[in-house]
Amino acid sequence: MKIPYPVLLLHGLGQKADVWEGTGATYYSRELGLSYGGMLRPKGTSLIMPAAGGGDADFYVVQFSNPVDSISAWATELETCISAVLERTGADRVILVGYSMGGLASRAYLTRRLTDHRVKRLITVGTPHLGSAFARIWTWKTSLQAAAASSNPILSVPAKAALSAVQGTEGDVPYDSPAVRDLRRPEDGGDYLRRLGKFAHPLDIEYVSVIGTLDMFSEAKKLSEGWIQDLLRRLLSVDSGLPELFTPGDGVVSTPSQDIMNIEFFKIDASRRRAARTVSVPTVHVDHLKRSVDIQRITLDEKPEFKGAVIRRRGMEPVLVVDFADHIPHLCSLDITLDCWQGASVQRRLSPGSATLVRTSDGIVARYIISLADIPCVADVPVTIKLAISNTFGHRTTASLEW
Repeated sequence: MKIPYPVLLLHGLGQKADVWEGTGATYYSRELGLSYGGMLRPKGTSLIMPAAGGGDADFYVVQFSNPVDSISAWATELETCISAVLERTGADRVILVGYSMGGLASRAYLTRRLTDHRVKRLITVGTPHLGSAFARIWTWKTSLQAAAASSNPILSVPAKAALSAVQGTEGDVPYDSPAVRDLRRPEDGGDYLRRLGKFAHPLDIEYVSVIGTLDMFSEAKKLSEGWIQDLLRRLLSVDSGLPELFTPGDGVVSTPSQDIMNIEFFKIDASRRRAARTVSVPTVHVDHLKRSVDIQRITLDEKPEFKGAVIRRRGMEPVLVVDFADHIPHLCSLDITLDCWQGASVQRRLSPGSATLVRTSDGIVARYIISLADIPCVADVPVTIKLAISNTFGHRTTASLEW
């Protein structure tokens, strides 16, 4: 394990874990040098860990056993995955990246484990936190099914014809599946997301909402495959005319619905909104992982945190011990300037790969150990040591101490 918090990548409604393959995952391995732990296949509270590449690794993908099951069922399987990864890696917490409904499964898990969730950061990608208008199709189909089963031929015959037409557009996601039922907006009769939005969410983790925002009229002119798919879904779900059809968003989920801070728990108290940020991407819902690596970058992009520095003795040799926190510490560099006796100055640079992960009483930190044996100094004159830690995303943190 090269990073302190292993990353779990979660797919969305009707998808498989391979949605993360290709551009979705190669950024982690090729650009960041992280190790792939393989595909986690949970089923309820049991889990099949991957044989090849499993165990102590940096990132994993999760394949939920039923891609159209309820959000609650996914949350149970996610809990199984998190426990297994923490046990195998020895990490204290994980980072969750939930694509679409995967973000809702993450939230459901967090509300269940409010005080012992073991999550450092949650990134939701195109997630319908407030539901999706598309999910109204669940009500339509279930109503047609009831009418088609009626003994009244005047009612059942046209209902069967309409039901057949609706079923012809379903594809891999049955409109009467538990997942579509749970994704209904509260104003459309959806009870699950209404209740989930009221539950307390942990305030000690970092929330990031990746929001797909497009000019829908411009996308319609392009007539891209992704746009056409999303347009058909919208046509099946809208009942308020063209204004709703072209609501700003990613083609499936509106812009407000994709922002986790718009759920009731965060909106009711402004002080709860302190730990969140949003990032916009210019893609439709089905293309969020295909066009760039922006989302993967957001997963680990953060400023390094200085944890402390002390002078220790290793035998008769003085050494500087620097502790810091970063999501990708092996790609961080350390610049040191020592202002010594009689104006002498010494500069050193520790290149990426010099830091190692160390477990402390406060959790896992990254550590540099630098020899000071050759520094020109005298015992009664202090040496000022200036530190600058830079990471692969261009962020820089500075600190200083006296020896």
